[in-house]
Amino acid sequence: MAVMRLPYGVDEVQFDVDESRLLDTLVPREVRASEDAYSITREALAHPVDGNRLPNFANKDATVAIIADDYTRPTPAGPISRAILDELNSLGVDDSHVMIIIASGLHRGMDESELKSKFGRDVLRRVEVIPHDAWDDRQNEEVGRTSKGTPIWVNRRVLKADFRITIGMITAHFTAGYGGGPKTILPGVSGYRTIFYNHANLQSSPSARIGIAKGNPSWEDAVEALRFLGPTLAVNVVLNMRNEVVRAFHGRAVASQQAAINLYHEIYAFKVNEKADIVIASTNPEYFYLDQCLKTIVPMSMFVKDRGARIIASPCNEHLGPSYLRELYYDSLGQTWPRPDAYEARMRNGELKDVGDAVGILKLLQSNNSDVFFVSDSSFEPDLTALGFAYRNSVQEALTDATQKLGNKSRVLIIPYGPITLPIT
Repeated sequence: MAVMRLPYGVDEVQFDVDESRLLDTLVPREVRASEDAYSITREALAHPVDGNRLPNFANKDATVAIIADDYTRPTPAGPISRAILDELNSLGVDDSHVMIIIASGLHRGMDESELKSKFGRDVLRRVEVIPHDAWDDRQNEEVGRTSKGTPIWVNRRVLKADFRITIGMITAHFTAGYGGGPKTILPGVSGYRTIFYNHANLQSSPSARIGIAKGNPSWEDAVEALRFLGPTLAVNVVLNMRNEVVRAFHGRAVASQQAAINLYHEIYAFKVNEKADIVIASTNPEYFYLDQCLKTIVPMSMFVKDRGARIIASPCNEHLGPSYLRELYYDSLGQTWPRPDAYEARMRNGELKDVGDAVGILKLLQSNNSDVFFVSDSSFEPDLTALGFAYRNSVQEALTDATQKLGNKSRVLIIPYGPITLPIT
């Protein structure tokens, strides 16, 4: 027997598996950061991937909006922000002309301790850090529609700044293709109407899937949304499994994202040569509530055989998340799991209040090629059971049950970091 360990939030879980059954363990490649995040960012700012250097945009009178991802991402926004602020200072831009907007999309706001952890006391002292509220029409302004019909509502402070610098980490995303880049704007600092339309009408497309940028209607829509803003630069980073910055990429939002994707593939992409009977995956580093766990559950269907089993381990600290998500999940899955075409019809007919997040449930239904065993805290069991998931107390228990169904020779694939592991078919 081999003793296996999976990350589980800030902890880990342990289980045993017969070595003869192990197909593989897909651990991201080991890459060490050569310097600290601050130094790596300063180096990136000096050498943009597309020639768009800060001195071309900054002057002493310029106002700047730095747009950073929130608590759901481990991006080290503190040292990255400090590097950007120091670079702006060297170009004559005073801290009083700079603000940081948190690209929270539809996520909850961050509390004081989370802000300190994310940005550090120095950054919080130097500039105003403002949470984005997608639901507040007073905070957002409509500026037009994309060619795909998406109404573009964007945070007013982001719009009014002379130029913008987004901060994000490159990661695989199960519907948007990749995180970072234009996703920091849409959905990051967009209004709820924008997010709902993009998610419901574009992410429901079969082409809106993990690892696809060009040809992905959701990604292309976010790129087009950038055109409604003034100059928008970015610092996109690739992290290793210790959340250290391996490299930073600076330039326009799309150019820096595209440059970073190549490095991301070197670390996190795996060719699907043989599918497993059973896939065991952790939802780290995105494990706060069920909607985030779909970023693991859905892509894992690409690694498992039809009628196999997916075992998903996640603490899901916030269970179903905000109240509107709880209502959506019970409305969608509370009776029985509908057929994907029937559920999509409900989305199109306006029967669901939150069509934006309904697309994640649609992708779950479309990927339902195998059983889903969900390992989480016992406090989450009532919800998971009511929503039709097979709850188990431990990975070992789930593996035993899956083995009883699929046989003692069923092959097992282990994926320690589900949402950021990129399957290549």
